[in-house]
Amino acid sequence: GGNARIAETMFRSFRFPVDFESFVYLSQVQQGIAIHTAVTSWRALAPHCQGTLIWQLNDTWPVCSWSSLDYGGGWKLLHHMARRFYQPVLVSVQPSDGGYSLIAVNDLPQHLNVEIQMQAITPSGQRRDLGSASGVVGAAAQALHHLGAEALAADEILHLRWLWADQSAQDIFAPKPWKSYDLRPSAVQMQVERHGDLYQLTLSAGDVPAFFVAVEADQAGRFSDNAFALMAGETIQITFAPQDTDNKPNFTLRDLHSATYGAMQ
Repeated sequence: GGNARIAETMFRSFRFPVDFESFVYLSQVQQGIAIHTAVTSWRALAPHCQGTLIWQLNDTWPVCSWSSLDYGGGWKLLHHMARRFYQPVLVSVQPSDGGYSLIAVNDLPQHLNVEIQMQAITPSGQRRDLGSASGVVGAAAQALHHLGAEALAADEILHLRWLWADQSAQDIFAPKPWKSYDLRPSAVQMQVERHGDLYQLTLSAGDVPAFFVAVEADQAGRFSDNAFALMAGETIQITFAPQDTDNKPNFTLRDLHSATYGAMQ
């Protein structure tokens, strides 16, 4: 019943995928969101909860499963997303008192000053500043801010950026199922350059944000990152290391809009 279970769960949160390839992409996005929700919730309970194990690491043959690696050793989108939600310093968004608590987690040995910058964004590219919050975070998870339910309008998504020491990270939080949002064509542009055995991909968003941007290659290899959000006007660079350096790979770009509304232009 694997395919039926995947489809039933998918349609609770997303609009219908436009083709089979988009179905596969969307199934991996929903898997990543599910494990992201679980892991960030458990991490926000530190020190009551001090660790998690993801079931399961890899497939032993082609099959419907919870694995984060396919049977050939390739990374599914969850494996890339796990790099981010398992990073040592994290901000977790948790439902609380009818709103949302922003809880900072620090797995590094030293206490850190963590600053959270908050924005409300819309699928059409509008941004609204929600202010910032900061605090010193040690081994115990620390709630640094609370957003009331009224903080986000019906069409808004929470975008977070947090800073510590000389580093930063970001995440998004959608209060409603993704099918409730009127996503727009993102017009993400991709430029590919070869540098030795690596391919450098430069991805640039247009005037609207793109969610769960994923790049696929038609040959075996590994991307440095995948399944990320691109804010309006933002540019990010990732690399692809092909297993066979003699063959030039072709790349396919997907995001949540193109997978459920139509082909990306």
